[in-house]
Amino acid sequence: MYKMMLFVRKSDDQNVEKHLRDFTLPILTELAGKEVRTAEVESSLLIEQKYKSFCEVAVDSKDEWDKLMASEKGKKLNKDLADNHRNIDIIFVKYDEEL
Repeated sequence: MYKMMLFVRKSDDQNVEKHLRDFTLPILTELAGKEVRTAEVESSLLIEQKYKSFCEVAVDSKDEWDKLMASEKGKKLNKDLADNHRNIDIIFVKYDEEL
């Protein structure tokens, strides 16, 4: 399994959350083939960066993810994430099938 986890940094700018809800999530939902929802993050005191919300997309493999990102919607998502890189952190996780 391969996951993209997207964390939205805490900000006073309401447009960041609105953009995620109105633009980014619909693209992620279409790519995933199922609804992608956000969750509120209860940030840990042990990390410096604080986050407001989180969402994730899981696919079977990195190859599948790469194919999705090569599509028209995937390229649109890449541009969106690049344009908003100051407001988000993205972590990719590859689960080892042998564990």
